[in-house]
Amino acid sequence: MIALPEIHPPLVNASGILSYPEVFRAFEKSGARLGGYVTKSVGPVEKEGNLNPVVVLPDDPSQPVLNSLALPTQSPAEWESDLAELHLERSKLIVSIYGGSPEEFAEVATRMSPFADVIEVNLGCPNKVPGEETIMESIGQKPELSGHVIRMVRDATERPVIAKLSPNTDYLAVAEACMNAGADGLGCGNTLGPGLAIDIPTQKAILAGTTGGISGPALKPVNLRMTYECYARFGCPIIGYGGIAAWEDAIEYALAGACLLGIGTAFLGKSTLEAAELTGKIWEGVLAYLKGAPFSSLVGGVHRHSAPEPARA
Repeated sequence: MIALPEIHPPLVNASGILSYPEVFRAFEKSGARLGGYVTKSVGPVEKEGNLNPVVVLPDDPSQPVLNSLALPTQSPAEWESDLAELHLERSKLIVSIYGGSPEEFAEVATRMSPFADVIEVNLGCPNKVPGEETIMESIGQKPELSGHVIRMVRDATERPVIAKLSPNTDYLAVAEACMNAGADGLGCGNTLGPGLAIDIPTQKAILAGTTGGISGPALKPVNLRMTYECYARFGCPIIGYGGIAAWEDAIEYALAGACLLGIGTAFLGKSTLEAAELTGKIWEGVLAYLKGAPFSSLVGGVHRHSAPEPARA
């Protein structure tokens, strides 16, 4: 197993949210408390994704967010050019990748590895362009296929490999196949669903792709459980994603077993400066809770403090 690099503070953006190099540079200049940045998922070819509308952002921040972006990405050559000029001063770079076949995953991993500190393998996206045929829907639902993808990516790179799981699956079986295939950690996890939102005046689905992945506060209990169960089973490094918007959310994920914390939906609708300020509030809240203890002392804490099983008569 290859150790993950030190990422401090242990906060990153979630792939797909503020996920381009120019934003990373702006974050660094604004003093964001992010120890790492995660790119938009890089695929084997340029992909437009769905046309607008692709996001349902409710007025009430406690309500779920839906997106139907369908993995838009620029070409690998454009990513190579942009990442070659990135030059992060304080933070690590996690490159998210996907493909239409195990071979394509490996090809993208090979091309992105010179620029990445970590490779995150996107094993499940619950939305696509209408009519699109892709194994991205099914990879994360099939342990053997997921393991094959990770094995090929592992052979293609010397960087640490994170297998990003989908909550729509038997994720423990998928995680076991990925860990056995050489993954160095897990991402818990992708969006839920897909779900549906309907516009009452027009009586039509709001999203261009009809349905979309569910994120935000509604996702947190699901992915928090995934984090808890994966840490209990594998004890490996975990990036926790889903509904992290305040320091309390970050603490819960850490106690469940996450050593890195991904912020996504909470950034939506904010300027770069506002998003940077949010990272500061989250990290300062975590530090206040720690009272001088290391962050690592939190990771998996709920497993150490679980109530003992009742004695049998």
